[in-house]
Amino acid sequence: MTLATNSKNISRKSPSFIYAGSPVRDKIRVGKYQPLEVRLGLYSRVLELAKLSLSYRQIQAEILDSTHILLSKGSISGWIRGVHNPSGGKNKFRAVASPELAYVIGAIAGDGNLNVHGYNYEMLLSVTDRDFAEEFSRCLAKILRKPNLYKVRWSEKRKRWIVQGSSIFLHHFLTGGWQRLKRYIEHSYRCRASFLRALFDGEGTIDRNRISIYNTDLRLLQYIRQLLSKFEIETRNPYVHNLAGSILKDPRTGIFYERRKDCYTLSIGAVGGRQFARHIGFSIQRKNRLLPILPP
Repeated sequence: MTLATNSKNISRKSPSFIYAGSPVRDKIRVGKYQPLEVRLGLYSRVLELAKLSLSYRQIQAEILDSTHILLSKGSISGWIRGVHNPSGGKNKFRAVASPELAYVIGAIAGDGNLNVHGYNYEMLLSVTDRDFAEEFSRCLAKILRKPNLYKVRWSEKRKRWIVQGSSIFLHHFLTGGWQRLKRYIEHSYRCRASFLRALFDGEGTIDRNRISIYNTDLRLLQYIRQLLSKFEIETRNPYVHNLAGSILKDPRTGIFYERRKDCYTLSIGAVGGRQFARHIGFSIQRKNRLLPILPP
């Protein structure tokens, strides 16, 4: 990425982007490299505009109008098609199907969050069980090829274990939700099981040999039911568990919340529970200990 300012000479090579404090028709020359955070911000904005089905020329014009930076159409094309990225050797992510990637997709679809703070594109998990946070940390580090695990820290204020990882490329990959990531979820037996394990780790309960999972996204529960059927795990149709407007009390903080959406539940009976224990299980040991004991 290069910065170009007004000059009497014109470079024969088109810069990746140029500063356009004056009209574009003015003569320009290639200047110094832009900081990584600027390139990442431009990259993020280009991908957002591409989702609106804008042409390269329209994207170029919008970026110029909002940032006074003129991106070449070649750079815009390379970013959108995934041929190039602005980070060079940093912050790499390759979308390769794996159980770890499926687990991260499931965790974000359930208890996790995608946040943006300036140029920091963050995947965050805030949960009550440390072993859940540790498994998310392990999977996140694996798919981002980090030599060390992400830190698992305790928040006294939230009474939760928190893991935070940052990658603009993984963030954009996860943006849009599980619906467009089914080929990574359904890639293999292990990927399907890992995706389901993450969701049941976050939003599943087990009581008297009945396993249940709760969510406000009815389509997600229907998809979970479809995946469970591939393991020969029978379930009931999802049904409304709590209506929008009902009051929820957080048992750890004592704070009351009003539900903004209907909450649905999907349940697995005792027979299905044995299949669940055999094929999926939990990463959370306190839940695993409640699963039906399988015959040797």
